[in-house]
Amino acid sequence: MMAAIVILLLVLLLAAETPIAFAVGVAAFLGLMLTGLGNAPISAQRMFSGMNSYGLLALPLFILAGNILVAGGVINRLVEFADRIVGRIRGGLAHANVVANLMMAGVSGSATADTAALGSVMTPMMTSRGYTKDFAAALTISGAIMAPIIPPSLIMVIYAIPTKLSIGAMFFAGVLPGALIALLLMAYIAYACRRHPKSPRQSGEKSLGRAIVEAIPVLIAPVIIVGGVRGGVFTATEAAAILVVYALFLTQVLYRSVSSRELFSVFRESVLTTATVMIVVATSTMFAWFLALEDIPTAAKTLFTSITDNRYVFLLIVNVFLLFVGCLVDTVPAILIFVPILQPAAVAFGIDPIHFSIIVIVNLMIGLNTPPVGTNLFVISTVTGRPVSAITRALMPFYCVKLVALALITYIPTLSLWLPKLAGLIR
Repeated sequence: MMAAIVILLLVLLLAAETPIAFAVGVAAFLGLMLTGLGNAPISAQRMFSGMNSYGLLALPLFILAGNILVAGGVINRLVEFADRIVGRIRGGLAHANVVANLMMAGVSGSATADTAALGSVMTPMMTSRGYTKDFAAALTISGAIMAPIIPPSLIMVIYAIPTKLSIGAMFFAGVLPGALIALLLMAYIAYACRRHPKSPRQSGEKSLGRAIVEAIPVLIAPVIIVGGVRGGVFTATEAAAILVVYALFLTQVLYRSVSSRELFSVFRESVLTTATVMIVVATSTMFAWFLALEDIPTAAKTLFTSITDNRYVFLLIVNVFLLFVGCLVDTVPAILIFVPILQPAAVAFGIDPIHFSIIVIVNLMIGLNTPPVGTNLFVISTVTGRPVSAITRALMPFYCVKLVALALITYIPTLSLWLPKLAGLIR
C-alpha cells in the first residue's frame, strides 16, 4: 500500500514538472520515513552507495570522449564519408543520415548528443537538397536511438548498476540490433524517397578516397573498444579511459581541431553532464532500494506469473509497459527504478538477462522520440526551429519502423545473444 502511495506521489511530482532527480529523491525519502525503514543518514548512505561503483567510472570517461570527438569536428568527416558512400542514390542524403548516425553511435554513446550534433549538420544539408525540414528532423532522431544500443553505450553502463551484468557482454549484444534498426530505416527511406531525384555531385566535393582517409581514424574508435574487450586486453571501464586518450590524440595531434580554450569548455561541459546524471543515479538508487524493501520485485513476479505462463505474452506486456514508461520518464531513472522490478520476472520466465537488457533499452530509446517527455523531440525542435507537433507527425512512419525492429529484437533472441556467445562473454 505504501509503495502505491509513493509511486502516486512520484507521478504527481513529475506532472508538476519537478526535476526528475528531486521528484524521485523526495518520493523515496518520504516513503522510507513513513514506513520507518530509513532516516536522513541512511538515505544519504544509500544514495552514495549507488554512485560508489567501479563500473560507473566509465560514465564520465565515455561522456568526455564523446564530447571531445564532437568538438573536434568528427561529425563533418563522418557525414562527408557517409554522403560519398550512399549520397548519389535516390534518397541518398537520407541514407547518409542513417549511416552517419550509425557511425556516430560508435563514438558518442548518447542519443541526445547525436541528435544535437547531427541535427545541426544534417537538417540544413537535407533541406538544401529538397527534403522537408520535418522529415529531416524525424529521420535524425530516429537514427539517433542507435547510439545507446551500439557500443560504447552510456545507458548500458547505467543498466549494469542494478543488474550487475557484464558491460562488455551488453556492448556485444547491442551491435546486431543497432545494425537492424539502421537497415530497417534505410529500407523505409528507399520506399519513401523512391521518387526523390538523385543528388548531383557538388563542386569542391571531396573524393571518396580522401573521405575514407579522413574518416578511418574516427571509425577505429569503436573497434578499439570492442576488440580490446573481446581480446581481454582491458575491461569496459578501462576501455573508456583509452577512448579518452585516443580522442585527445585525434583532436590535439592528428587533426589539431580543438584549441586549449575549447578543450577546457569540453571538460567543463562533461563535468556538468556527469554531475546531472549522477544525481539522478543517486536518487533513483534510493528509490529502487525502497521498492526492494517493500518487496515489490517479488510482487511483480507473482503478478506476471498469475497473468500468464507464456514468455512471449510476458514480453508483449513488458514492451507495452516500457513504451508507456518511456513516454513519461527519462531513461536513467526508468532503468534504475523499473529494471530491478522487471528483471527477476524475466529470469523466472527463462529470458536471458542480456537479451532482456537490449529489449528494455530499445523500448526506452523509442520513448526518447515520443511525447510528452521525449527528450530528443525537444532537442531537435530547438535545433531546427520546428514545433514538436510537426516533427511528431513526421515521425509516424518511423514509429512503425522502430516497432517492427522492437518486435524482431524481442522475439529473436539470437540477434542479441549471438555475438556475446561468439565472443565467449556469455554461455
